[in-house]
Amino acid sequence: MPIVAKQSVQSDKQQRLLTLRHSAAHLMAQAVQSLFPGTKLGFGPAIADGFFYDFDTEHRFSDKDLKDIKKEMLRLRKKQKAKFERVEIGKAEAMALFEGQGEALKAEHVQSLEDGAITLYKSGEFVDLCAGPHVESTSEIQHFNLLSVSGAYWKGDENREQLQRIYGTAWETREELDEYMRRIEEAKKRDHRVLGKQLELFAFPELAGPGLPFYLPAGAHIVESMKRWIWGLHVDGSYGHQDKPYQPLQTPHILKTDAWYTSGHIQNYRENMFMVYSLDELDQGMLGGDGKDAKDAKDAKDAKDGARGEGLGNYGLKPMNCPGHVMVYNVGTKSYRDLPVRYFEFGTVYRYERAGTLHGMLRVRSFTQDDAHIFCTPETYHAEVLGVFDFCCHVLETFGFEYMVGLKTRGEKRIGSDEIWDMAEDGLRQALEKRAAGKYYIQEGDATFYGPKIDFVIRDSLGREWQGGTIQLDFNLPERFDLSYVDADGERKRPVMIHRAIQGSFERFFGLLIEEFGGAFPLWLSPTQVRVLPIAQDHHAYASKVASALRMEGFRVELDDSSETLNKKIRQGKTAKVPYMLVLGGREAEEGTITVEGYHDGKLGHLTTVEELCGHMHAEVKAKVARRKA
Repeated sequence: MPIVAKQSVQSDKQQRLLTLRHSAAHLMAQAVQSLFPGTKLGFGPAIADGFFYDFDTEHRFSDKDLKDIKKEMLRLRKKQKAKFERVEIGKAEAMALFEGQGEALKAEHVQSLEDGAITLYKSGEFVDLCAGPHVESTSEIQHFNLLSVSGAYWKGDENREQLQRIYGTAWETREELDEYMRRIEEAKKRDHRVLGKQLELFAFPELAGPGLPFYLPAGAHIVESMKRWIWGLHVDGSYGHQDKPYQPLQTPHILKTDAWYTSGHIQNYRENMFMVYSLDELDQGMLGGDGKDAKDAKDAKDAKDGARGEGLGNYGLKPMNCPGHVMVYNVGTKSYRDLPVRYFEFGTVYRYERAGTLHGMLRVRSFTQDDAHIFCTPETYHAEVLGVFDFCCHVLETFGFEYMVGLKTRGEKRIGSDEIWDMAEDGLRQALEKRAAGKYYIQEGDATFYGPKIDFVIRDSLGREWQGGTIQLDFNLPERFDLSYVDADGERKRPVMIHRAIQGSFERFFGLLIEEFGGAFPLWLSPTQVRVLPIAQDHHAYASKVASALRMEGFRVELDDSSETLNKKIRQGKTAKVPYMLVLGGREAEEGTITVEGYHDGKLGHLTTVEELCGHMHAEVKAKVARRKA
């Protein structure tokens, strides 16, 4: 599936929906406080496809409460038909207003704002801190629903108040709302967390800690199949690197803090890193209490002096693979004849994601990237970027994903000069003009701290968007690590570094695959490709012979020789979403034939021998056929 253009969030339709949903969030907050007096308010914004509001209350919201809140919203809307009125007051007056209402969180937020006019919106008796805009009146909020409740922390800080977040959605027409609710129900059926448990693909053991996935045998089969395929694409000379295939690396999971200081991670990415502290430090009570203050002081000292030394407290688990690859590049002297150097690694990294943001396999704390770094001359990086771009497109299109591409530019937190950033951003923009002219979008200020990037955003079958592969152009790390090569004129020159991941992370890509295919994986990935079902015990010998023949052809086969009825065996095979099932009885044993039941196609009467089935399956595997059926 080709690149699709990302809809601008500034479209008239989207702006109307954002305004409507923001207004619905206010109406919901009013309904909650009406039904549950004493409930205090956090934030309540519009979001993609809906809205939410955070509430501070001892009451635990239930599904029944959501129905009651919706009824109250309908009652208030009908009774009040209140206009949304914009009011501006001074900061001190706003502080007094919210403190008088007992809205401590609102008052705290007002205190953090700059001096000047504070904007409020009033609808009926409800007043909220808000910049707007809103619809004319609550009577316009007609087609909405409340969806779920989850936990949240005030301003995302897990050391602050734990709140309850109620999610809802609102649309301009009943048809749009009904269609969205249909998609929500479909999403529940495809939820990778549910299917992962049902199909025994992965688990998150409580003893291990949150966000640390364990692949079960079936899931490991699928991911290893993906890895073998991606590995082959790296080393066979495809996609812009026929001259010099990628070279595989393996680098440590932990590095001295010096490395992270030199790379800029300690200064710009520390909040997302796991640091390692010695038992001596723990015994001395350095991390006493909740450990936060002492740990922050330790990290500040590490950043200040480069953390030179050999103590265990001077190490960090890697959140990225790039410093390790830079160190490998620095082994030995490089000539211009050696360039481009292309290193790749299926590297496991560790990032501290806040507990409230973790989401199955789609957002975890430990994940493996199909990561690579290319070191090339300034004259050749344009071609290298185009080769990586084509590589990303090929992988996404193999699975039939719909995807978008965007350019993310410099933010406030960055290293390097504006001149370097100008050059890097221009280089990526040129590549996008060649490959996606008129289709790519620009997201200002969202680049990583060391360079701009092209992001591949996957749009799943339910219309949701997920971060996929990325291409980052970096002139900064080669400078910080003093990388060089000897040019044809004998002079020492600085290489350009390209960071890239094709799938992004195997964990997220796996989760997306589960939902995209509803757990019914393409044949080449399926952990069990064929299940052989003898009808009775008398047919076990023939079934075993057929299973062995299929295994000799390289297929993953299960023989179900249990005493269950044939109907139950077939049901179990369909529940497990096995691509092909072979029903073998007396006639098949006598004639040396097979009866084939396909998960996607039902009975396949044209495949009557093992040889015919093998030819059919080999062709399907080679073509990487990606059929969808939940």
